[in-house]
Amino acid sequence: MTSFPTDGSWPQYTYIVPEIYTRARVRLIGLGTYAPAGIITNDFFAYISTRLGDPRKAEDLERVTGLITRHVRASTLDLCRRMAGEEAPGLIDSPDAPRDESLADMAVVAAQRALESAGRSASEIDMIIGASSSDNDAFPTIAGQVQHRLGLKPIRATMLRGACASQTEAFQVCAEALSCSTARLVLLVTAEGLLPNIMHILDWKTSSLFGEGAAAFLLERGEEGDETYAISGYEASQAPALFYQTPLRKDSIEMAEVDMKILQLYREGKGKELAQLLSQNLVGYTKMNGKEVFREAPRAMAEAVDACLRHAGLGHDEVAYIIPHQANSRITRRLGELLIHDYGWPASTMEKLVDNFRYYGNLSNASIATAMAELIYHDQLKDGQWLALPAVGGGMHYGCWLLRYRALKNPRAVMKPLRHA
Repeated sequence: MTSFPTDGSWPQYTYIVPEIYTRARVRLIGLGTYAPAGIITNDFFAYISTRLGDPRKAEDLERVTGLITRHVRASTLDLCRRMAGEEAPGLIDSPDAPRDESLADMAVVAAQRALESAGRSASEIDMIIGASSSDNDAFPTIAGQVQHRLGLKPIRATMLRGACASQTEAFQVCAEALSCSTARLVLLVTAEGLLPNIMHILDWKTSSLFGEGAAAFLLERGEEGDETYAISGYEASQAPALFYQTPLRKDSIEMAEVDMKILQLYREGKGKELAQLLSQNLVGYTKMNGKEVFREAPRAMAEAVDACLRHAGLGHDEVAYIIPHQANSRITRRLGELLIHDYGWPASTMEKLVDNFRYYGNLSNASIATAMAELIYHDQLKDGQWLALPAVGGGMHYGCWLLRYRALKNPRAVMKPLRHA
């Protein structure tokens, strides 16, 4: 068994401050996910890129990103058609999909599935923590709406806003709440709609990486043997690599004018001019430097995973799976390579990395739960296994949650149905 040094020394981490972390007895007893019924294939984004003077095929996008499909709401498919044209391929509707599905609607379904998977009643929930990088519900928040629609008492319902590592930050908040308050059962909900809410669909190099969905974790105060470890950090000097600024009402006229120019440039096939216009407008459109993200994001996650294992006193071989935020397949692989080459993890680490990016895209704060759900659906998670759940997002924000998995009472409730089966 591989072991860590016991002399208290730490590697020279770039991003993680290892002395500041959370240790708590918490048990994950429920998990629920939701993927909307609409689908966008690579044909859609290949069509856009070709119209903009950069000819691509669907296979080209799959080769570069590892991505095949993205699940989205019917309203997002409608927006895609308005932006790219009714003739745009790769947009697959479901006749049963609701036309006006909201992020809160998705979050409620995920929460109900989490409760069903645990065999628990909504009335037992003592606190709700929500997380999203793309919701537009300032108040009432998604967490507040879930509380109301589940028929709960007026309990605490707190919302974390940020990028894709808000999910690991939320794990840490839940663990601290269960350790320090009288709450005994906490619901963590996430819901994401990045494509229509915080980016421009015609900015295909960025928008092609994302999907939509929701997730929920049900956590209860644990006992001896239920130790979990969580660590988080923030390094704003890396913000230019992945950046988003929420528009205010005063920005609405300028954004409308920019959107009209973007559509005009798209119809004229002027891809370079369109990209330049987007780069000049910082409000309302996500900006991403893919090379910088690839260079720094995997390292932040690798450090967080390594630090959590050292705090737990576990050997590398004792971790069954590393289930990272599904930013893209290349970042997941790079995470494993850094653990091996920089932190002495064994070559078998690569076999423990979970990657379901190809069927969903980047789901931001719903990504880890969706990847976990697929493992459960395929009966790959076993009671007592240690799992490392790292994430990284814009800002730059990052963290990891290390926990021991406990078998759910009703595992089939987690994901109904498996969308790509």
